Amino acid sequence: MTTFTRRGFVQASAAGATFLTAPQVMAQTDFMEPARIRMGFAPYISAGPYYIAQAKGYFKKLNIEIVPTSHVDGSLSMPALAAGELDITGATLSAGLFNLMSKGAGLRLFFERGREAPGWGSNSIMVSNEMWEKGFRTVDGYKLAKGAKIGISSRGSVAHYLHTVGLERAGLKFEDADWNWGMSPQVSLPLMQQNRIDILNMPLPGAYAAQNRGVGKIATWSDEIAPDFVLACSVASEKFLRERHSAAVRFSMAIMQGNIDFMDAARTGNPEVLKIMAEGTGLTPEVINSTRQRWTYMTVDGLPNMPSILGQQKFWHEKTDLLQRMVPENQIFDDRAIREAKKRLDDKNPFI
Repeated sequence: MTTFTRRGFVQASAAGATFLTAPQVMAQTDFMEPARIRMGFAPYISAGPYYIAQAKGYFKKLNIEIVPTSHVDGSLSMPALAAGELDITGATLSAGLFNLMSKGAGLRLFFERGREAPGWGSNSIMVSNEMWEKGFRTVDGYKLAKGAKIGISSRGSVAHYLHTVGLERAGLKFEDADWNWGMSPQVSLPLMQQNRIDILNMPLPGAYAAQNRGVGKIATWSDEIAPDFVLACSVASEKFLRERHSAAVRFSMAIMQGNIDFMDAARTGNPEVLKIMAEGTGLTPEVINSTRQRWTYMTVDGLPNMPSILGQQKFWHEKTDLLQRMVPENQIFDDRAIREAKKRLDDKNPFI
């Protein structure tokens, strides 16, 4: 298994090495030639680095025009990416993503777009008031989940993964819970308030809002169930990464600076950034500010936690029937754009 470390990343960057096998990059005569990138994104707090890069002119400074398309869920943009209608999109590490890649869609992950680092997990596990009174108040509360009703939108999702890991940590099996599939929050939250759904996964800021309305209680968080698991990555076609390498590098540079600003705002509450994110998400700056202690953690350089990515793929393949064939390890992540982007920022950061 290939294991990525930050020291190894820096050493490989200096040596010009590539971690994983990737198609050859086509030569480009002008690194700064104008580039138009069709990008899919989900309009949530985790899209903050993109909102920041756009609002502060980071893309424009690097001669990039972003043509954005908003999707309710990152996974919904994957068919458009596979069909060539998008150049880049953000996607959660779902069974569906690995399935597309394993079936020869010609896609590669190339930038980590958020992980649930300890203390930064943005996905809550909410429990009904009745389950709370029974003692489900920490990650160990999953031991009370035998026969409990879990409300969940779809198989193969982040919620599917988190709940299963939580059950296993408590010594239970997937089959021990009563899974209620196809439930949107609009359906599951009212049922939870009536104690007819016991457990559900609710990302921020919806989790705080639901708790404040008395729907249920936040019992634990994603980072406590699966510390440092990768939530999402930027994905592109192999063709885009090969033929438009300079655009991928410049995109990565802008997002890296966006990550810096995002994480700084998470710690300081920078009002300029809060306003930018409020405008992007449609939430108020006050709501954005109330959630910042649990924003998804962004690594500056997009360096992936490969053990987590590989572990999630293995989970979908071995513990469900949702992934028949795994993607070879050397065909999952293409690190060339982030290596060059990091080196260029270290040599001369154009944003400061």
